[in-house]
Amino acid sequence: MKRLANRGGAGPMRAESGQSLAFVALTLAFLTPFVFAIIEFSERQLEVAQMEDALQQATRSAVQTFAYDALANNRRRINEERAKREARLTFERNLGTVQGLSGTPADVARQVTWTILPEGGTCRFDNQETMTFDRPAVCAEVRPTLTGFGLLGYGPYRPLITAAAALDVLER
Repeated sequence: MKRLANRGGAGPMRAESGQSLAFVALTLAFLTPFVFAIIEFSERQLEVAQMEDALQQATRSAVQTFAYDALANNRRRINEERAKREARLTFERNLGTVQGLSGTPADVARQVTWTILPEGGTCRFDNQETMTFDRPAVCAEVRPTLTGFGLLGYGPYRPLITAAAALDVLER
């Protein structure tokens, strides 16, 4: 063991060989799980954001199927089945890039609850949130099972994903 000469009491002592290696090993032991937790959390947030975007685009596509000309002439003609079919197909197509789905995109698309409001109205979601529209609108919600990245062994999770879109107002 190497030490500096002790000059009249407590003086500085030189570190032992290998002490830095032990410090780095201990630091990495605590830092590695923290980094993995950040990666896991970020991946889960990305999955939810991708699902929200896919559902929002699907509701927007459904609204676009409404017959604008009929609505403009106060003949509110909305084919609800066509709107739901378009929304489901768009949602399913957009889910193709989402990682972490526990089922196929078709399985997840079948779980969506679609609400068509031909005269406008209020959508009520499972989280008690409401959205009110004064014109035709489409609302959707789904609680898919997502598996996550799995670095830390967290289990599947089921976030509530909601979206709504209303018919655009035509300016004259």
